Amino acid sequence: MEFLDWLEHSSVPMWMKEQNAPFSLLGGYDLYLVSHAIGMAFLVGLSAAVALRILGFAPRLPLAPMERFFPLMYAGFWVNAVSGVVLFITYPIEAVTNPGFYIKMGGVVLAVVCIRRIRRQVFDNPVSLDTRPVPMNSKILAGTLLFIWLVTITAGRLMAYHGSGVGVEWTVPLALLIVTVVMLLAWSIAARVLRWSKQLRQGV
Repeated sequence: MEFLDWLEHSSVPMWMKEQNAPFSLLGGYDLYLVSHAIGMAFLVGLSAAVALRILGFAPRLPLAPMERFFPLMYAGFWVNAVSGVVLFITYPIEAVTNPGFYIKMGGVVLAVVCIRRIRRQVFDNPVSLDTRPVPMNSKILAGTLLFIWLVTITAGRLMAYHGSGVGVEWTVPLALLIVTVVMLLAWSIAARVLRWSKQLRQGV
């Protein structure tokens, strides 16, 4: 903890906190905060679009052109990684004492693993790249990715309430539990609907 205290009060974090121009070229806490949000938008938004297509949304849309999203996802990840490191060294003690921080970091790692597996499992398989239904194991992977992102984003948002003293810290694990239950129910319902619609098409 002494090292983190030294890191937080070292010259670079203190210089960033003292910047009056938040969008200056190299400094300003807000610049990195906005960059982090933009990187997350590319990473989460594009990967969620691919996952939804795999799950059966917009079934007439071929998957093959969506492979072009992956370089943008990876770019968003690296923007997040760089800006995240800068944001971490600005307030490291606040981060490591926040349970939501570990949930968020674990979620990002798991999501990236899912994204890489989706690219190998779906986009390296020519059968999956037309308008035919994607195999169920790929749909499970896509649903898992969406679930991980929802938990990760929820944990990241609730990090802001840690240490606020307004009596909401205890709601973090409760909120994550509720999100988990809701996502599992939604996934179960979606699977039933997809199975039902498939049976209707086969009946026709």
